[in-house]
Amino acid sequence: MEKSVVHLLLNSIQNYPDKDVFRYKKEGRYQGMTYREFGEKIEILTHALKVANLGSGDRIAILSYNRPEWPLCDFAIFSLRGISVPIYHTLPPDQIRYILKDAGAHAIFVEDQLQYDKIRQIRSDCPDLQYVFPMTGISTQTEEMLSWEQLLALGEESRQNTPEFYRGSIDKIKSTETCSIVYTSGTTGNPKGVMLHHRGFVLDIINSESVFGILPEDIFLSFLPLSHLYERLGGHWCPLYRGATIGYAGDITTVIDDIQQVRPTVMVSVPRLYEKINSVVMDQVESGSTLKKKIFYWALKNGQQYQQRKRNETLNGWITAKNKLAEKLVFSKIKQKLGGRFRFPISGGAPLSTETLKFFEAMGLYIIEGYGMTETHLIITLTPPGSTKYGSCGKPIPDVEVKITEDGEILVRGETIMAGYYKDPGQTAEIIDPDGWLHTGDVGYLDEDNFLYITDRKKNIIVTAGGKNVAPAPIENSLKLSKYIDDACVIGDRRKFISVIIIPNYETMMRWATDNNISYSGQEELVKHPEVGRMMMEEIERLQAEAARYEKIKKVILLAEPLTVENGEITPSLKIRRNVLEEKFRKDIDQLYDEE
Repeated sequence: MEKSVVHLLLNSIQNYPDKDVFRYKKEGRYQGMTYREFGEKIEILTHALKVANLGSGDRIAILSYNRPEWPLCDFAIFSLRGISVPIYHTLPPDQIRYILKDAGAHAIFVEDQLQYDKIRQIRSDCPDLQYVFPMTGISTQTEEMLSWEQLLALGEESRQNTPEFYRGSIDKIKSTETCSIVYTSGTTGNPKGVMLHHRGFVLDIINSESVFGILPEDIFLSFLPLSHLYERLGGHWCPLYRGATIGYAGDITTVIDDIQQVRPTVMVSVPRLYEKINSVVMDQVESGSTLKKKIFYWALKNGQQYQQRKRNETLNGWITAKNKLAEKLVFSKIKQKLGGRFRFPISGGAPLSTETLKFFEAMGLYIIEGYGMTETHLIITLTPPGSTKYGSCGKPIPDVEVKITEDGEILVRGETIMAGYYKDPGQTAEIIDPDGWLHTGDVGYLDEDNFLYITDRKKNIIVTAGGKNVAPAPIENSLKLSKYIDDACVIGDRRKFISVIIIPNYETMMRWATDNNISYSGQEELVKHPEVGRMMMEEIERLQAEAARYEKIKKVILLAEPLTVENGEITPSLKIRRNVLEEKFRKDIDQLYDEE
């Protein structure tokens, strides 16, 4: 087994030198970079960092959205035996300041003027920060700054003078040394720096890929932030390990258009994208003719029946023939919108609705769901392709142990457990017990086939005034099936009943208001309209028809604006900060219960 992520990449460079490793937009058009070019640039940049007097153990941050320079910087830092510190590109200056100070970062790569301006605001508060390296041109120049072109020129000169340095540096890498500190975007308190090592990454990459089954011909579309380990490992290192190609989305808003241009075979995403695709298709169907509706629902039913029979090995000629017709009339057209060569989708970060799973399965696209944590070098469980169990996040990958405590908490053990929290042995001891089990804080269970089911975060469990335990996540996930609801936060701890804060899908809600002749001057007025509130409660009641009485929502708060990372309402990985919402809307929440 290779001792580092760098060595895994070097194998692919040797095996696929002239193959595109990246496809990225330049002046509006996609162009490629080969594995050989990527390897040479990593070597040059490693030399450049050495010339800047950076070296083993130095913390070097990366503040950028996804682009080829991001992994280039990452691998150069690894090759130098430095410690890579990724930072979400959407974070405001004060949160960036905390990470840079806590990590004691010596240098930072910034994407552009926007990111540089954030660093300029906090520069005086970060005494360890010696260098700022912009990836693209910016208007300001200082002594501590080297442009991208200057860096590469210095690196090339050093490579000519000391050609043996690069190989000597990577040969000194130790598999158990910390190579990255990733700050978790916790839903409470300051983020914690998770110390991660090459051994954990290599094991996770190899064991995860053994489930994925990535091919060198595969093309990934990258749009989730690389600062999150999910995209970095699942969307980059796994395909790089197998010699696949990564295409970059222009930005998070252009993903649907970029799918048409990149035509990916694999996509690493959160449930929201797949559920949005499902929702868009269903909206188009519902607004179509009666005939089109009948054909679509017939195809969906037959596709699901075909896939179920295929799993059970009970296919016959008649079902196969109907599925071919469904493919021709309906599924091929939807797949064409996804680029026409989609092989399998990967979903993680949150549970995916059963309806969405079945929608994609009907087309023969089995979504691989996973569960992981930064503290475990990412992946803990994955759904084996074609072995979906609805509601489950799959089975533990090889070399990872999972067990459930008496109170339902999920524990994980293995060589992929983190080295600990940076400068915080106390917190480390709280989460990793003396027997090496990491306490995830998630609650769930294992079935007879060792498939893991997660019910909620342990700290999120709501205990009503009547003593009933309510797990909010399943309720929130059921509500998000509505085309009128983008996100939801269930509340009601120590209250007589549970309520919910709803972040509406403003587009569909406004369309409903127009169709129902409801006039309004803006979103603030719209969400407060009695008819809109009545419609939303009817929608919630429809979705909760089978829920237990104590799990049913009685009151709702509709927000006039979406939640943002900048306001601290959601984490950079788009998880709601429940405590922030409850505090921010305390007056509205109290009023809900006072009215009752």
